[in-house]
Amino acid sequence: MSGKHREISVAEFFEKNKHILGYSNPAKAIITVVKEAVDNALDACEEAGILPDIFVRISRVDDHFKIIVEDNGPGIPKDQIPKVFGKLLYGSRFHEIRQSRGQQGIGISAAVLYAQLTTGKPARIISKTADDERAN
Repeated sequence: MSGKHREISVAEFFEKNKHILGYSNPAKAIITVVKEAVDNALDACEEAGILPDIFVRISRVDDHFKIIVEDNGPGIPKDQIPKVFGKLLYGSRFHEIRQSRGQQGIGISAAVLYAQLTTGKPARIISKTADDERAN
């Protein structure tokens, strides 16, 4: 890299830009996390031709919040879960030219990163596809 460029970690990028990404304060962060999860559920159901049924629960746990979003979408294959929730700029919609509900392309992975940075705890992702006998 040249002297004018340097590499930064995803976490460092997120910390420096969280105000742009919708995570400038806890209240905005909750709204952003729920919006990203619901947008993903709506996109997945729309793509699969499924009428969406989405459940959202927000509860306070000690000094942080627990957010649960469940839907009846097609699910995410087990081997794709780390990529979908752990990588920025990864998703099933990048092959399409049209913009879907999301805006920055970092969506749910940024939500997971924010949760991990603020709580120090891992995110728990459960998904089941039609081919799975049980949820992963």
